[in-house]
This record gives sequence, C-alpha cells and structure tokens, in this order.
Amino acid sequence: MFNGKRQVWRKLHLAVDINTHKIIIAELSTSNVTDGEVLPS
Repeated sequence: MFNGKRQVWRKLHLAVDINTHKIIIAELSTSNVTDGEVLPS
C-alpha cells in the first residue's frame, strides 16, 4: 500500500467570502505551513 515510502501530508488553506459563502482563495501547502503564512490577513 505505501511502497515503503514516507507519506507527506498536505494542507488545503481556504478563504471564504462571508456574504456569498464562496471560496475566494484556495492554496495547497505542506503540513508545516500555517494559515497566516499562506492567506492574507
């Protein structure tokens, strides 16, 4: 199942418009990256 390789986890960071409930930003990163580093404040 894993071929002896280590799994690398990914994180999906999302920003949602509070009025329309639509996703306005979607970024994929490695597991060691925080939301603050990826999404605008």
